[in-house]
Amino acid sequence: MMLSMRTSDAIKNAIRVLLYRKEINNPNKWQAVEIKDPMYEINNVFLDMDICKSIDVLSLETKADLPWSEDHFQERLNGASNPGEQYKNWPYYSKETDDNRFRTNGLFSHTYQERFWPLKVSGNRFKMGDWNDIKDRLSSDATSRQAFFSIWHPEDHSNNNVRLPCTIGYWFNVRNNELNLTYLIRSCDARRHFRNDIYMTQRLAMDMLESINKTNKNVSLGKMTMWIGSFHCFVSDVYSLNKTL
Repeated sequence: MMLSMRTSDAIKNAIRVLLYRKEINNPNKWQAVEIKDPMYEINNVFLDMDICKSIDVLSLETKADLPWSEDHFQERLNGASNPGEQYKNWPYYSKETDDNRFRTNGLFSHTYQERFWPLKVSGNRFKMGDWNDIKDRLSSDATSRQAFFSIWHPEDHSNNNVRLPCTIGYWFNVRNNELNLTYLIRSCDARRHFRNDIYMTQRLAMDMLESINKTNKNVSLGKMTMWIGSFHCFVSDVYSLNKTL
């Protein structure tokens, strides 16, 4: 267990490490789209930070793209949709290129809203669960080690040559009356997604805490641990990232 720090410090430290230790990578694709631009990358990045106690503090600490991050977080909570509405408000969205590259017959290969609220179809033994099921599990048993909310689904194992979720999932656990959250993400763009990912992850912890506190008023927000498989940026993003430090 690493010593945790303020969210803003964890973000800056991770970006500094990327810029200092970066190795050139020439991937064939980015988001399942063929690219020619080189990228810098580091692997297996671990972060430990205190979860912010309020949305206002979280906004200041992450410097996320607001109001988009909050609006999209609310969209994720409000039921399955594809394509949804907030993708059009993402600051880096380009109608001319993104619609053609990422949507087929008007639909994305996946949305986070769909992963939060999958169809209640039968698996091998039981029905698929959703965000409410995870909240109910931890609310009914605060000592549970089973409150893992999976965004990466078995359908992602098949090779369909489409965009796949960057997020693997979220593990929630309550210890010493504190709600802690471990966030696993296989791939994270340092410039376009990193701050927004942390913002929406901590907002998810706040939503979980609200559910827990309906039955257990003694729990407070604890720590967020984050594992990033591939932390990367385009070579052309280095100047912009340095300005954020």
